[in-house]
Amino acid sequence: MTNYLKIDNISSVMSKIKSVLRNGVLSGLSSLLTLFMCGSLFAQKTNQILVAEFDCTKEYSTDTYFSHGNIKVCNSSAGRYREAEAVPLSRFGYRFSVLHIGKPYLAVVRYPDDKRRYMCMMDGTTYDMTIGVFTGVNQPLTNTMQEIRKIFWPRWNDCSLAFMTWSNGEPAAVSDIKIYELDELPPLEIQNSGNGIPRRELGIQFEDPCGTSYSLGSIDDQEWLDRTTSYMHFTGQNLLAYPIVWYHGPIYPSEREPSGYFGMVAGRDRKLYSRWTSHPEDWVATLLKRFENEGLEFQAALTLLRLGSLMQNMNVDLNAIKAGKETYNNMLWNDNVQASAQDWTSVYNVMNFEKYANGTLTDWAYGEKGGPYGKGPMFNPLHPVTQKAILGIIQEIVDRYGKSPAFKGISINMWHATIAWFFSLQSGYDDYTAGLFESETGILIPVDTKAGDRFSKRYQFLTGQKKEVWIKWRCAKVRELFLKMSDIIVKARPDMRLTVTMWTETTIPGLLGMPDKPLHQIFARKSLYELYREGGFDAALYHNDPGIEIDYSMVPSRDRDSWGSSGLESPLEKNSTFRDHDYLDQTTLNVVANQKKPGAFIFDSWVEAWGKNSWFPCDPNDQQAKDLKVMNGKPAEGICRINSEYPKDNFWWDSQLRITPPFQGGIHYLESFTHALAELDACRITRGGLFVDTGHASLMKGFASAYRTLPAEKFETIGSTTDPVAVRTLVSGDKRFLYLVNREYYPVKVRLKLEKNTNQITDLVTNQTIKTLTELDITLNPYELRSLGMDPKAVIEGFNTTTPAEIVAQLKRIFNKATVNVGLLNKCKTELPVGAAKLLSEIRVGFEEKRYAWVRRALDSYPIRKCDELAHPNIGVK
Repeated sequence: MTNYLKIDNISSVMSKIKSVLRNGVLSGLSSLLTLFMCGSLFAQKTNQILVAEFDCTKEYSTDTYFSHGNIKVCNSSAGRYREAEAVPLSRFGYRFSVLHIGKPYLAVVRYPDDKRRYMCMMDGTTYDMTIGVFTGVNQPLTNTMQEIRKIFWPRWNDCSLAFMTWSNGEPAAVSDIKIYELDELPPLEIQNSGNGIPRRELGIQFEDPCGTSYSLGSIDDQEWLDRTTSYMHFTGQNLLAYPIVWYHGPIYPSEREPSGYFGMVAGRDRKLYSRWTSHPEDWVATLLKRFENEGLEFQAALTLLRLGSLMQNMNVDLNAIKAGKETYNNMLWNDNVQASAQDWTSVYNVMNFEKYANGTLTDWAYGEKGGPYGKGPMFNPLHPVTQKAILGIIQEIVDRYGKSPAFKGISINMWHATIAWFFSLQSGYDDYTAGLFESETGILIPVDTKAGDRFSKRYQFLTGQKKEVWIKWRCAKVRELFLKMSDIIVKARPDMRLTVTMWTETTIPGLLGMPDKPLHQIFARKSLYELYREGGFDAALYHNDPGIEIDYSMVPSRDRDSWGSSGLESPLEKNSTFRDHDYLDQTTLNVVANQKKPGAFIFDSWVEAWGKNSWFPCDPNDQQAKDLKVMNGKPAEGICRINSEYPKDNFWWDSQLRITPPFQGGIHYLESFTHALAELDACRITRGGLFVDTGHASLMKGFASAYRTLPAEKFETIGSTTDPVAVRTLVSGDKRFLYLVNREYYPVKVRLKLEKNTNQITDLVTNQTIKTLTELDITLNPYELRSLGMDPKAVIEGFNTTTPAEIVAQLKRIFNKATVNVGLLNKCKTELPVGAAKLLSEIRVGFEEKRYAWVRRALDSYPIRKCDELAHPNIGVK
């Protein structure tokens, strides 16, 4: 197998790149690449004491080292290292001691970036040291050692650190490990962020709120809050988007809806527990008070799959519905009623947990049940009963928390089963909706209103002759619902907002099935914008709606073995769709970029190896369980033991958990951030999923220090292209702001052309004054953002860029090969992948226009790579 975009002689290229970085014109910001390699941000400001180190090429005793599989020591151009077997779950690890439980520590792990890899790093029991990394495929190999720099708070004196291969052919490997005790995590000072101008938001977003006491070494919510706050300040992040309405309703003490909160916790003896309550304490109020004092911001995220009031009173009796009894559940294209979300979330109601732990659970809470239909929202978003419940919960949240200046509004996660839309054209054919459509449009649906199959007949008519009218009408009605939500929020406080997040990771598989077929690929399927529009959400309708903002969700890691571990054996169809659409779905990107304040959410999806997972009752004499049966200082209603069992492999501890979000290796962690800014002019960026990522502090600090100096308004784009560098400006207050962002992994030289001599250009990160005349030369480092300030009357006439010749030459070699491949396939009369021929033509134009960032992603896309696979079937390109 080969890495498709592997740069020829990358070591030579990187050497030249480093030379360019050393000789850059502006010296105010250090190279982000260098920061990642040497961790200078830690060394400069934080005292660190080495407490343990391991040369992984050496042998250690069994009380210090364990291994499973064919583990070996290897040599490569990157150096010497220990490598696990290239099969899933092969692993090795080390044991070390620390003196001070609860203090911050830093694990520095060097690993080889010399071939395709997929490594999961973890302590083996909790999320405390969990981080994953993958190399190759969509990012060129450096053939050097890269670093993981993971901050953690140990919950035990006796610690372990394991490294596991996730997928076939992609072995975990480590060169050496150093563990440091840190004195503190000093806050990052954001320069030039005053003057009363709202600045851009950068922060953390959670999908899953139940793992707080599995992460950051926290045994309770207070420790978690302390360490989350500390890490946000340390990395320059100022926004936390966190669920307060999750899969089954509120997880705060709601007076309108049944509440339920649960969470996992690891005891001091490493036993794992789950604890739950249907009467949670008001942890949101506690968090907001803390954030007020800390100068941080909070946005309440609503997954909104179910609400208890709707579940309690729903009518899912299909025979009764067909006979004419009303339902606010969604009626489907196949004459069925949506009586379940049809996904993994059904169990996560605390009403199920006692029976689940005792092995007696036979039915889901409230009678939720599956059926002969797919995933989707249970409740009709247009029905008055559904809307009353949704608007009621919005009102309650605003009433409870809207007075806090730290509370910035509500975010609706648009999933496959979110009840604020229809999700697909297969949903929404009930009697109420059909009658409303007829009365508002004057279009009669020629279907017997008493027929048992009237729902499927409506579907056939409305998605046939009247499809576009039907789609437009539904989108307008859903928009009315969102405007009602927004009105409640803005009425309470004008500076609060409603954010709608177009969450793709659950939506696309729900619509199209597992993304592993040609029909899922770029240009073969509809754009994300069009798919969401068919489900009732037309993002283009909201660009001028005050109080409503749209976030585009990117998924940088889901393609790397999408819900599996086949690795090198994965077909191209399984490893392309999310990334290709994130970078090449121009229709959707343009719609989001056209919003008044576009945003981005980078979702860190994760992989799971559960083994034999079980929940089971605690031992009656388990004093630790009694001590841990507390949530937010209040007795919990229930607690049980949990664990995952695996075949014995010499690991020291019985309590195990193997789950991790994987990240792009090295500097490529920043690729999604710079893409969001360059492509969308994103006014806010959040990232996260399962827990607070503490493994990329240096990179976050570098980006945050520049990003958070920028006003939270859309800027004017300079020039006709944002590729590979976007240059934008805005006059706000008494200053002209200017930012330049490089969306590529190599340095790019930029020459700015000014209308006249401008002597007062200031680097907003360093406060250094840059002397210039009518031109300013800047070298932007890999994935670097530079923010500048100048006189408001200054005029930027334009700019030009210079990309390293080695990069351009390599891209042209790949393009020439792709052209030959298409010629071979045409000669053999082999059908080309959808879009391949058109894409080649567009790539040629991309070269002419020097849009090398787009060219690289296009050459790495499914249609081009599939042509290579078809033209050379005995070689294969993964």
